[in-house]
Amino acid sequence: MKIIAVIVTYNRLDLLKKCINAVHAQSQLPDEIIVINNGSTDKTEEWLLSQPLILYSQKNIGGAGGFAYGINMAYKHGADWIWVMDDDTIPEKDALKELVYALNEVNPDREKVGFLSSRVLWKDGNEHEINKTYKLYDQKKLSKLTLKQSDKYPFIQFGTFVSMLLSAKAVAEVGLPIKDFFIWSDDVEFSKRIIHYGLAGLAVDKSVVVHETPINHISSVFKDTPAQLWKYNYGLRNELYTKRLHDGELQFWVTWVHRMFIMPFRIAINRKDNKWAFTKVVWKTSLNALGFRPVIERVEKI
Repeated sequence: MKIIAVIVTYNRLDLLKKCINAVHAQSQLPDEIIVINNGSTDKTEEWLLSQPLILYSQKNIGGAGGFAYGINMAYKHGADWIWVMDDDTIPEKDALKELVYALNEVNPDREKVGFLSSRVLWKDGNEHEINKTYKLYDQKKLSKLTLKQSDKYPFIQFGTFVSMLLSAKAVAEVGLPIKDFFIWSDDVEFSKRIIHYGLAGLAVDKSVVVHETPINHISSVFKDTPAQLWKYNYGLRNELYTKRLHDGELQFWVTWVHRMFIMPFRIAINRKDNKWAFTKVVWKTSLNALGFRPVIERVEKI
């Protein structure tokens, strides 16, 4: 079983060094490490060239584009399983070993698994709010899965690219993450697509990583600063597209109407400042979502 780690980086050299050093220190090592340098303008490229890994450099096409490219490269390198993470992910020493142990425990049915997600903590040891896993209760989605449920490795609704062990079979069947997302929700949409196909997503709590983001709270138009507005230009649109793709037209339109006519009032009541800037981005992204039809690219099957 060949495992390839894929790390996407952009201008965070200090964190990238911690990430890669932690991958090299794993009690079970991946067979290869692929790093996608997404157009970094600091000294990332120079440092990476001195490391024992496979480097691909490209212009910055966002985290979504970086992960799509990296997963495609790992597939071409013959990976059976692809360990995906952002450059601010610091895995504890047994993180990969526990993911593989879980895979072996569900054998001979591991072909029915699409991905496994680590437990993600913040720097203070608390659960990371953005990367929490949620058990899957939707009977319609559960009915598509052929793997037997277990309390030890519960089925989850989606995973994130903060330590996801991804099946190459899933990549071959459902395609790559949508690079046109650029940033935000690419991992959620992608993992939901895998589950929709009938391959399970499992939570593996004994596999632990630390996500070293500056803050630990779920993104919110009611609390975030204007510095985050550029991400909302992609994120809100991507959320609506994901809802349309996975929950249907009715849920898409219910959410769309809420954003256009109700959310501005909520922003006016709950935000202390920059109310107009956040209202405009909600309206703009809702309108953009109407015609957003990104292409899902496929790998050339081996």
